[in-house]
Amino acid sequence: MQPEVAAADHRERLYAAVLTRLAEQGYGETTVADLASTAGISKSAFYALFSDKQDVVLAACDAFVADACVALGTRAPVQGEVSAVLADVLTAVIDTVLARPAEARFVLVDVAGAGPAGLARRRSVTAGLRELLRSAATADGRPVMAQATWTVLAGGALRTFEDHLRAGQLRRLRGAALDLAAWGAMYETSRPRPLPGSVLPAGTPLAPAVSWEALPRGRHGLPTGFVARHQRLRILEAVLQVSERQGFEAASIRELIACAGLSPEAFYENFESKEDAWATAFDQAFVELFAAIWPAAARQSNRAAKVAAAVDAGLRFLASEPQRARLLLVDAPSAGRTALPAIDEAMNAVARLLAPAVLRPGLPSLLPLALVAGIAELAADWVLEGRAAQLPQLTAPLIELILTPALGLSAAAEAADVYARRADPGLAPDDRRRLMDAFAQTAAHHGLHATTMPDVAQQAGVELDVAYALFEDEHELATQALDTWASQLMVVAAGAFLEAASDPPLAAHRALQAALDHIARTPARSALAVSDDPQLAKIASALRRRYIALFFELIAGHVAVDEQLAPEPLAALEVLVDGLLATLRRFVQDEQIVELPGTLAALSVQCLTPFFGADEALRVAEPADASPPR
Repeated sequence: MQPEVAAADHRERLYAAVLTRLAEQGYGETTVADLASTAGISKSAFYALFSDKQDVVLAACDAFVADACVALGTRAPVQGEVSAVLADVLTAVIDTVLARPAEARFVLVDVAGAGPAGLARRRSVTAGLRELLRSAATADGRPVMAQATWTVLAGGALRTFEDHLRAGQLRRLRGAALDLAAWGAMYETSRPRPLPGSVLPAGTPLAPAVSWEALPRGRHGLPTGFVARHQRLRILEAVLQVSERQGFEAASIRELIACAGLSPEAFYENFESKEDAWATAFDQAFVELFAAIWPAAARQSNRAAKVAAAVDAGLRFLASEPQRARLLLVDAPSAGRTALPAIDEAMNAVARLLAPAVLRPGLPSLLPLALVAGIAELAADWVLEGRAAQLPQLTAPLIELILTPALGLSAAAEAADVYARRADPGLAPDDRRRLMDAFAQTAAHHGLHATTMPDVAQQAGVELDVAYALFEDEHELATQALDTWASQLMVVAAGAFLEAASDPPLAAHRALQAALDHIARTPARSALAVSDDPQLAKIASALRRRYIALFFELIAGHVAVDEQLAPEPLAALEVLVDGLLATLRRFVQDEQIVELPGTLAALSVQCLTPFFGADEALRVAEPADASPPR
């Protein structure tokens, strides 16, 4: 066999081996030896063609995409209505997927494990589909849709294809293509809404990552709870940094520990595995995002106001947390197949939140999830361009995109315009958070009566006129600071409960653990919640009633009547929360809030016994976190 023929044969066999091995065990567990063995060639033959594992994986992806582009390029384009044109393009793409489903799954799912370069390949597919759709539907050089729509439609379509591939539901793909085309056609307009232009120079970096200083060696007298929390935070920040730099699945546990600057013993005292650390970092980032958007929407009374509030709150959170935004929007798929359930649950949670605003009778059920995936794609573009701080500028375009299926483009555009006229683009997205934190610190020490807006603004480093643009007065600032803290506490606890809902006692224990951790993470606002100041106490009491009711509503359907003992569970929950607040007040007075999670086992037994009995309470609380679900 001629050398060039042998090389081509080896290359094709290695591409097939990449498909097989990554589908079976993922990128991280696959080695060069695995690929060479599966391809039936020697390692020396492998290295004659490729420098390493990543090299062959990326080359395989490029080859599969190139073949798909050739197939798509031979089709005869359709002329006519926008819906027909979009359906033609999407059906052609699906024909390509159906012809080579293994390759399609590899490109849409498995290549992300190769790290930033793999993610870039996946994003290039989205960009290619976006341009294919846009060019096919553009008549006489005139745009027929807003620029944001093309990105959202392409991102939503590929997420739909990916879901069907992973579920093995290939026969339903053609129907999905028609649904997606009909969705896209809803945005046809002669006056597309422009996207805000960049005001940052090209290549402007994201805000720097948080840097956790190493603790002093030897005897340092620091509280045990503080040391444990410090180490845990360093590991979680290392997850963000490793995910961005090289992709999480591609990184070794040794590299993660080195990035955190800890010993292996310190790492394993906090997490069971590398995957456990990633899951915690992702869950924490998503729960805080959801804690921003869900209460913001819940406080509104109509569809348009709920969407505007949710989008505004979500984008402001992401803008104020650029490293977490990058993990959620860009880097998460690089964690490989172990990350997929967490990513799916996050996407589905936001889709369920938006579904009442998006759907009306006759619309396909895939729309909420497709919208969420497409919006994530658009926001990820901005993060990668170094525009995370500008994400709130997308609020009006996204309001229009979300509301159009249910209200029609004209009404949705008007709702977006109403928001745009009210919003002040000059306000920095994290000014609100900085002001609330500064207020909590000042009021907790001096009381509400001695806390003034000028003092808070000065401490937060925010101009006084900006502070008054965000909050009418100190009372509103106090209400918002406590409301945000309470809503985050409720969402964190409810999320932890629902993750273990099949075992209600364990779920309740996990909810308490999550609540105590949240309190320890937010000491200033936690102290504010149990302040003796009469005005603050009145605000806290009203919020307490509201969020206890919301928490109960979220979990009530997951606990059968015969699985708990309290005759009036809501009243018992209120008594329990009062007891927890009393405990928190004692820790605040002793300036030991950070030590509160250390009381988990004892508090868990006290709190769970009235609901589930002493035996069940002891089962899940001792040892803490070690009890398997029933």
